[in-house]
Amino acid sequence: MRRHFLTVFLLVLFSVTIGVQVVYAGEIVPIRANKQDTLTDSIATRKTIFSIINTVVSASSSFDIDKVANFYTPNALVADEEPPFSWNGPTAGAQWINTVEKTCKDLKIKKLRGKIGRISVYLQDGESVYVIVPAVYSGEIKEEPFEEEGAFTFVFRLVSGKWMIKSQVWVTRKGM
Repeated sequence: MRRHFLTVFLLVLFSVTIGVQVVYAGEIVPIRANKQDTLTDSIATRKTIFSIINTVVSASSSFDIDKVANFYTPNALVADEEPPFSWNGPTAGAQWINTVEKTCKDLKIKKLRGKIGRISVYLQDGESVYVIVPAVYSGEIKEEPFEEEGAFTFVFRLVSGKWMIKSQVWVTRKGM
């Protein structure tokens, strides 16, 4: 009798478990992007991000800090191979460009030109974008041409409806 009771009990428990899963299965919703993700990960967002990247690289060649003045978050970080190696805050981009200009003067670099390659990584999660883009800087040192290959890594944040740079890091090819 005891064995019979245990068998019936386990069968009922199993049936109830299956029944509960079936009842609740209709309420299980697959994970998918929320409305905000759909709104922010769009062709317009990507164009905006790419435009900012192009402007930053162009401004670093022309030393035009005004072009990047409003691109950086209040707690932004920019890192590069030139001392002091990092700059912080909303003026980090301008500080970096000033350092690039000073380095060019110190090393007598002329005709500096930055050119980005094809985006190699573009990841978006709601209001954050992570981008890696190869770039080449070229110019002349003592009238001899030079090229330096590397990549920028950017993290963008959506701040008050505007895409801004949270971090920007330059790494040379030899550093990769």
